[in-house]
This record gives sequence, structure tokens and C-alpha cells, in this order.
Amino acid sequence: MHRFIPALLFSHVGLGQHLRQAGFSLHELLVASLIAGVLGTGAISLVNLMQDTRMTTTVNRMMGDLALARSEAIKRNAMVTLCKSRDGVSCTDDSAWHEGWLVFADDNNNHDIDSGEMILHVQERLAGDMKLRYGETGGYHYVRYNSTGEAWPGATFTFCDGRGAQNAKAVVVYWTGRPRVSGKTSEGKPLRCS
Repeated sequence: MHRFIPALLFSHVGLGQHLRQAGFSLHELLVASLIAGVLGTGAISLVNLMQDTRMTTTVNRMMGDLALARSEAIKRNAMVTLCKSRDGVSCTDDSAWHEGWLVFADDNNNHDIDSGEMILHVQERLAGDMKLRYGETGGYHYVRYNSTGEAWPGATFTFCDGRGAQNAKAVVVYWTGRPRVSGKTSEGKPLRCS
């Protein structure tokens, strides 16, 4: 019986040493914290990069559609309108710009799609939490181009996402019809998202 007691004691001592070695040193904890911080910062940067890319893509899409409307108005020698549209078939004053828009040949200049008028492009609802308005208060429902390429009403499209006004972008439409990307309104004021 005495032969088994030292072996039993030895096994308990070994177990105690093993448990003490399972902890982390201060150095290991600092390295793990540093790695977690870098990964967390990288994840935040990746989210910001994705939001910046979405914003730039959406702004460029609007620039392309305004250029399409202008060039088609000149080519057709007729009015072409870009209007808000929720369903991709008709203009709707009660919808929001971020719900979608249409570019169409407005043959009778009434800012509405009538039978026989050709839809040139349909933009569906914007992705994510993107919001869009045209004009200082968002009250403009359309922008039209005449046969000389002039636009009316001249105002600012303001693009916002969940990050607020500091990350907002604008497309300013001048009466001359040439849009430009800006960080301010057409009056030079800071962009607002509310």
C-alpha cells in the first residue's frame, strides 16, 4: 500500500503544475488584445469602405442618368424628364427619390409618362440605408431637359446614408444642364441629411 501513495501524490502535484501552466502571461494577453484591436479596426474600416463605395456608385449612377437625359433631349430635339418612381412604370410625387427614378421622353412636356412615351432608363430602389432628395427641402419631383440641353429646376441632389451629413455627397444640377459632384449645395452651403 505504501508504494501507491507516492505515485498518487506525484500525480496530484503534476496536475497542479499543469493547471498553473494553462493561464496566460501578461505578454500573451497584450498581444491578444493588440490583435483583437487591429481586427476590430479593420472591420470598421471595411464597413466604411463598403459604405463609401456604395455612395460613390450611387452618385455616379445619378450622374450617368442625368447625362443620359441631357443627351437624349438634345438628340431627340424634345423634352426628356427624370422623375421619382416607386414602381418603375410611372412618376409618383408621393414617393421618395431613394425609392427609384425614371428617365423618359416627355413628348408633351407634362412631367408624367403617357401612352407612347418611351422610358429610357429605370433605376430601382437604392441599396442599404441610402437616402436621396432633390432641392433644399426635397420638394422637387423631377428634373427636365429641353432640346438645347438646359435643365429645370436647377438644384442639388443630396445623397445621405446612416453616417450623416459629414459623409454626404451631392450632385448639383445647373440650368445649363451640366451636373457636377460636390460636397456642398448649389448655393455653397453645407449638406444636410435631415
